[in-house]
Formats: sequence, structure tokens, C-alpha cells
Amino acid sequence: MTESRKGIALRELYWKTLVLGNHYPEEFNSGKFRSTPGDSFPLDIVIGLDKIGNVYKVIVDADETLTPSKVTIRVGKGDLGSELNYKNARLAKYQKPVVLEFHRRERSVSRLESKNAFTDAVGQYIWITIEKPIPLTQNPHGQIQINKITVLGYPLPDEMVRGMETPEVEERKEEDVDSLKMEKLELGDTRVPKREKRVERHSYEGDGMSMKEETNLSGDPLTSIRTIRRVLEQKMEKANFDGKTIQATVCLRAIQRIDEYEARIEDLATRRSRALEMGDLNMVGYGRGD
Repeated sequence: MTESRKGIALRELYWKTLVLGNHYPEEFNSGKFRSTPGDSFPLDIVIGLDKIGNVYKVIVDADETLTPSKVTIRVGKGDLGSELNYKNARLAKYQKPVVLEFHRRERSVSRLESKNAFTDAVGQYIWITIEKPIPLTQNPHGQIQINKITVLGYPLPDEMVRGMETPEVEERKEEDVDSLKMEKLELGDTRVPKREKRVERHSYEGDGMSMKEETNLSGDPLTSIRTIRRVLEQKMEKANFDGKTIQATVCLRAIQRIDEYEARIEDLATRRSRALEMGDLNMVGYGRGD
């Protein structure tokens, strides 16, 4: 410790998950999180501290195979008297981001080293944005896994907290709005195009799965369910923002069920495409229900 910290020792600060992409926040409270095939990136995680404090650094321990390419961390300070939740996290004022870049583990290294984000900022919210994984043959489904997130710092003394002025809810600058991906609730969400790119992996031209009359819900099956999924995502985020927990939970369960169907359709499309290449008309007919 340096003298400037007046002898206050760093300690691990306890936190709880407020937002975990499209997953239940409780899935990350155990300290480890793995995304599912089909998750869109960037993926946002918001955690809240038990008590406002000085967040000196955030340590991110990622899986050596399911490794994100980049992780961005911001510390935010909200209304000191407000409840610790996602809605208030959105209204908090955030410091400049600290960006951690991950690379493939070298063969000479026994394990992937943890990354340290030196934030040294006061707040009760930490906004973590995880970018797409590093492409590896051992990670065919494009998943990421965070083994552990450790927050080191120290809680502020009560007298210091009482002496702090309640921050005014200011209109964020344009760069701040852009950096918080979950800030956007309109249909033009920046995460949507990244998910749409996956449609290109499965073309239905000539395989009998594409419908002739194309509307928003009458294209190929994957496009249709992804359109529905996007609408559900927007409804879930708005429900979270409005504090409608039950509605948000229903949307989340529907999204998870759609993910299951999407995986099945992708698998069927892959098998049917291979059958077409090999001339296996029985398999093609089976897939079409003939």
C-alpha cells in the first residue's frame, strides 16, 4: 500500500450480479459464468457492491479455451440513497473505461494469466462489457467463460459517505451513451446486427426450407425466430428497467426456449445440407416432413 492511501488495506469487495446478458443474474453469483451457443456479443454484465467504496482494481480470470477477445470495465457512482438495482445502475455516472485485451495462451505458458483493470474509482456499480471470443478450434460454438471476477478496494467510511454530495443525474455525453450497450432499448440495438450475421452460416437456397412469400416472419426459419427473439429481448430489457420482474422473467424463459429451437434448426440445416451434397434424398425428404 502507498502512503497516499493512509494505511487503508485493500480487501476483496463483495458484490451481486444485477444483469447477466440474457441470463438469470443468479447464474454468476457462484463466481463462474459460461455463455451458451447463440449468445450475442458484446455481452453486458452489471454488478453492484454491498457498499459504496473505492474500487482499486478488478481482476478478470477467463477460461483458456473459451476466452473473450476483450473486456471493458467501468466503475459508476449513483444516488447514494437509492436501491442497488439495474435501473439505478443505468442512471449512475461512470468513469472512463479500462480495456483488457486477451490473447491466445502461448504453449510455453502453463495457464492463461488473469487480467487486472486498475480503475481506482469510487462507486457502487461495475459495468463489464465482454466482446466476442477469440476464434479457436477448441471453441466451435463461440462461447466465453469467466472463471472469476475479483474486486479489490476498500469501502468508504460512513462519515466520508455522508459528506459526499449526491450526484446529479446528468444527461450523459454521446460517448458515454455509446459505451453502455444496454442503454439502447429501441429496435436499432447495436447488438442485433452482430447476431444477424449468424444467418449467413446457413443458407436455405435450394434446400426446401425457405418460403416463397417473404415477410418479417415468413423468411427462412432461423430469420423468423431471430426476429421474435429480438422483440423479446427488447421487451425484457424494458421490463427490467421498469422494475417488472415477472414480465422480464417470462420473456427470459421464452428467449431460452427459442435458443433451444434455434440450435435444433441449425443442426437440421447442417445435416440436410450435407445430405444434399451427398445426394441422400431420403434424409432431405425426412427433414421436410415428406
